[in-house]
Amino acid sequence: MRLVYLGTPQMAVPPLEALVEAGHDVALVVTNPDRRRGRGGKLSPSPVKAAAERLGIPVAVFVWALVSVIIAGILTRTAFGRAIYATGSRE
Repeated sequence: MRLVYLGTPQMAVPPLEALVEAGHDVALVVTNPDRRRGRGGKLSPSPVKAAAERLGIPVAVFVWALVSVIIAGILTRTAFGRAIYATGSRE
């Protein structure tokens, strides 16, 4: 099965590894952007991003994923040249 995996914290790493070991095709991992950590303020990746890079899976930052979801929402609400509203109104 082809999947997109969303996760950031350390507790999300074992399920990602289990999916890969089970033979699923994880096409993309979506995670939060790198954060500054420690006293030096160096950027460090989230645990899921580090695991995905180790497993050779492409990584997308959550901000871009959110933008693509918004665009997809806009595109699905405009059909046949007019807006389709969730309330069912045809105005």
